[in-house]
Amino acid sequence: MFTTLVFAASCANQNKKKSTAKKIDQESVNLKKNAVHEEAQDTVMFNKKLQLFKKLDLNKDNKISEKEYLTMASEKFDQLDKNHDGKLTVEEFDLVSTMASKGKDYVTKPEFIAHYKEKFLSMDKNKDGYVTMEELDVREN
Repeated sequence: MFTTLVFAASCANQNKKKSTAKKIDQESVNLKKNAVHEEAQDTVMFNKKLQLFKKLDLNKDNKISEKEYLTMASEKFDQLDKNHDGKLTVEEFDLVSTMASKGKDYVTKPEFIAHYKEKFLSMDKNKDGYVTMEELDVREN
């Protein structure tokens, strides 16, 4: 009887080891899948960042000046202002509510440009007056 109990315990221990090994293998597979997914996302974000950088770097000196950045903001405002009344409403640009002064439901071009100037200043981490590829944050634009 003792031998039977030892054998049963041994079998249970083996099953537990196999179950743990399967769980570890599955976790390893999941980690690899996540790493591949994150790498793909990083590549997509890098490509978006590179495209945006090239678009903003008008004089191709590998840095974006405040003037270049605000030129983009001005052009963006003009594209969004569908009725050309000098104001952006929520219907024209859904982020107006986050940009508009309290009590207003629209943003003027000078307010829009000022918002982007603040973005530029926050991206210029070393405060040299330029945004480099390393400093550019695609999510901000």
